Amino acid sequence: MTRAEFRTRLKGRRCYIGVDLGSTKDLTATVAIFPDDVGPGFDVLAQFFMPKENMHARVNRDGVPYDQWERGAFLIATPGPVTDYEFVRYHLHGWAAEFQVLEISYDPWNATDLVSRLLQDGLPMIPMRQGFASLTAPTKSLETAILSRRLRHDGHPILRWNIDNIVVELDAAGNYKLSKDLSTEKIDGAAALVNAIDRMDRHTDAPAEDPVLVTA
Repeated sequence: MTRAEFRTRLKGRRCYIGVDLGSTKDLTATVAIFPDDVGPGFDVLAQFFMPKENMHARVNRDGVPYDQWERGAFLIATPGPVTDYEFVRYHLHGWAAEFQVLEISYDPWNATDLVSRLLQDGLPMIPMRQGFASLTAPTKSLETAILSRRLRHDGHPILRWNIDNIVVELDAAGNYKLSKDLSTEKIDGAAALVNAIDRMDRHTDAPAEDPVLVTA
């Protein structure tokens, strides 16, 4: 299935969106998940953003093909030295016009201005705290979906890279969450995916299965 065919198959379907803004000089991720009408599987659509001005320097410094990803439309490079969140806002409106967006989950850190504008626009914004208590259940759900092959996407290379970079952090009680501090590479798309899964799980009755936990 081509990317275009995958996207066409999603039109009009209900979805939950997770947003991870990161810092203004780094990757920003928006991830939409589309639950199956029957069964626990779901489709995933992702879009990433970063500032154009420092992109080529980061390609050379980090050895990560951001320029190729931009040419493939997997990444939107916004003009200037920092990510222009108006592009993110415009993009979310595009998804809202194309899909049945039920909720948009976001990390409140660094999000006040953008979220205020999106709320004024009428989009259904839901804050998602990033502590162990909030993130353990959807992180387990993500691991279960990956291990059981319930997660389907259009071959998005940045999302795949982010998922491959996942490292989890545990607390004394055995709760865990994705860790940007312990991960040596970017996991912004995975973090946005966890936020979206949390909203999906809250609207389903099926409990998450306990997966095999892998830590670094």
